[in-house]
Amino acid sequence: MPRSWRPGVELVPIRCHDSRVTPSITIISVPTEDPDTFEAMYIDERRHRSGGWVTFPVRSSRMLDSFFMKATASDLGVLRLADDTDAAGEKLTTCLIDRQSLLQALPDLEALVEAKADDTARALVRYGGGGADVARVTAALGTGEWPTSGDPAEEAAAFAFHLLKSARVARGDKMGVCWEYRGEIAW
Repeated sequence: MPRSWRPGVELVPIRCHDSRVTPSITIISVPTEDPDTFEAMYIDERRHRSGGWVTFPVRSSRMLDSFFMKATASDLGVLRLADDTDAAGEKLTTCLIDRQSLLQALPDLEALVEAKADDTARALVRYGGGGADVARVTAALGTGEWPTSGDPAEEAAAFAFHLLKSARVARGDKMGVCWEYRGEIAW
């Protein structure tokens, strides 16, 4: 079972298929004022110095932050770092919202996830091609329950819920938020 440093957070196990790791996303609150301080940290140091993290499978194999921002025509101040390899040899793609950018983006993220949740859910479904169930996307946006369907609109909604939750913790702890994709992820 994946680990979390936040009590009461239920995590979804990541399963392997055909001896390949299911792509995953780990959302981490990190002590970083700007991209330079973040890039100075080692990969393992991020979790060690964090305010907590959660890991979920990305069955859709899509970059959930890009999917969310394109669907909602939003800019959350995300910096995507150069791809890397983790200790297990898996491809690692890291995205960051540093502390200053987080403070600027948080009101927009709150509006998209909470105040305008119905509009956001419809935008996610529309961007995903219209095949997702709007009620399930709305539920994922409101509860953060991680979907098992592999639908990118549902996963992007659950991601946005957890990003908002982590962003609020990071704001209180005077940190930023990063997320790490492991495995093969498509734009």
